[in-house]
Amino acid sequence: MRALILMIQFMTRYPVPIAVDFTADHFVRGMKWMPLVGLLVAVPAAAGMMLADGLLGRDMAALIAVILLIGITGGLHLDGLADTADGLFSYRSRERMLEIMRDSTLGVNGVIAVVLAILVKYALLRAIAPAGATPAVLVAPVLGRMALVWHAATARYAREERGIGDFVNQTGRTQAALATLSSLVLVGGILVLWGIPFSTVPWLTLVFHLPPIALAVGFAAYARKRLGGITGDTIGASIELSELLSFFIALLVWKYWLA
Repeated sequence: MRALILMIQFMTRYPVPIAVDFTADHFVRGMKWMPLVGLLVAVPAAAGMMLADGLLGRDMAALIAVILLIGITGGLHLDGLADTADGLFSYRSRERMLEIMRDSTLGVNGVIAVVLAILVKYALLRAIAPAGATPAVLVAPVLGRMALVWHAATARYAREERGIGDFVNQTGRTQAALATLSSLVLVGGILVLWGIPFSTVPWLTLVFHLPPIALAVGFAAYARKRLGGITGDTIGASIELSELLSFFIALLVWKYWLA
């Protein structure tokens, strides 16, 4: 339970007034809870969207959902996406890219990445069929946090230092498997709750899970090639990219499968 509390404190802006030691052991044990943290991020955004959809229309509802997803995390993962874009798209040496990613100054590539991520997320959410919009908001953050565990499990930390590198290097396939199992249960439950036929749920759950896992693992391989490993920034970027992919999958599912 203390590992779950630490994950909530680190990954969200929920005020949990319980002191938990910030250790690699707690982090590694908390990896299996990442999908649940994603659900805690998703619920207020989904509730806000449902309320706004009836009062203000779909455009405002989609915008409010995106704003809430950002606000509940404090923009933490968008910051990682921005720093990753600044570093990787600088096309400098490995050492220089890592320096750029650590620099708190936001560059042009970072700004472009953040703006595009927000716009694409809004556009996808706006385009999803009404029946699928709310479950998509619930599912995407769960899948994004599950994907980050795969990203961390399949590559070592790029920098030779303590801190976040300790938990990254101790995260392995066991944590990824447990996080995936947790995500399968949560996503399957959301789909059943939203009235998806029970016979369809297992297949649909696989459709939602396999692409984010492939993206997270592939992105880790790319980071190993370019940076020598992953960083906290690429972990944040993997969440944002996986959420975008999940919204796109939801668009296709409710347009062509569940229409």
